[in-house]
Amino acid sequence: MKDVFLLDSDVFISSHRIHHPFDYKEFHPFWHWMEKMAAHGKVKILDIVFQEITQRDSKGNSDELADWFRALFVARQISHKTDDIGEVYAQVQDYLVTCGCYLAESYSQWEPEGKADPWLIAAAKTFRATIVTDERPVNPSSHQPMKKEPKIPDVAEALGVPTMNLREFYDASGELVHMQYPIQLAF
Repeated sequence: MKDVFLLDSDVFISSHRIHHPFDYKEFHPFWHWMEKMAAHGKVKILDIVFQEITQRDSKGNSDELADWFRALFVARQISHKTDDIGEVYAQVQDYLVTCGCYLAESYSQWEPEGKADPWLIAAAKTFRATIVTDERPVNPSSHQPMKKEPKIPDVAEALGVPTMNLREFYDASGELVHMQYPIQLAF
């Protein structure tokens, strides 16, 4: 998978809740661009990320993001249940336990099978894809092991998987046109 990007759920969730809410038409081009990226196969979604975003609440309701996500990616998911991805998933889990950078209370947060982050790293490594996430690295060390949940960029880097944030993805996608903003105040 050349020039393929696997997106973490936080990219969509923070875009929807904070940076590009559906409620404002001025942000609709962002969502149309995401739709275009998915249609052209540049953006891929792991099935477990799909489940994270589209799960319904206890009353069976879903939000606007889940509805949009379901409509766009229902037929565009990559299954995390392959032998190749499973082998790399085991490497991810082994790394967390043996590297010395994480305490048991930290890496145990990535042990449940429904936790998408280790599967995302395993799939990206398997497909030689780049993970797009807005998580920030914390650079844990064996001198001061982390108690908190591991961060995708730290574990991905240790396993040779490239990551980037959403802003970096804008440039890397090759789908956006650079243009100087004309600073001419209209008021």
